Amino acid sequence: MRNLACLMLTLSVAAASHAAAQPQSARTARCDAPALHAPDYQRAIDTVRRLPELVAWSRSHTFPVAYGESMDQQQMLEGRCYWSVSVYASRPERLELWNVFFVEAKGKKGLLVQDPESGEAVSLQQWRTPSARS
Repeated sequence: MRNLACLMLTLSVAAASHAAAQPQSARTARCDAPALHAPDYQRAIDTVRRLPELVAWSRSHTFPVAYGESMDQQQMLEGRCYWSVSVYASRPERLELWNVFFVEAKGKKGLLVQDPESGEAVSLQQWRTPSARS
């Protein structure tokens, strides 16, 4: 029994030293989960659905609004994990991309929008400026 306890202690010390030797990025939580069937992704969609801009845009046409669940996933932006939420008008002949949003995965209020010109993530406030969306 004493040998088993010594072996377990040795293994736990070895595991701890191995984890400490890993780079910080390898020890942090992963941020690459696919959106398909992820409950957290559904919460991210709900956040985007509540945006007044999405409500107004969806009322400005007759096509159903679709989300890119099969393509969206978690992404690391600005050192934080976000869900990408792609929003489309589902036209009969194709999906037409409206915008891509990034909703912070940890349930915080972080929300970014992909700038259509540069492809960079910008703050919601910056995206809401008239010059950014024209």
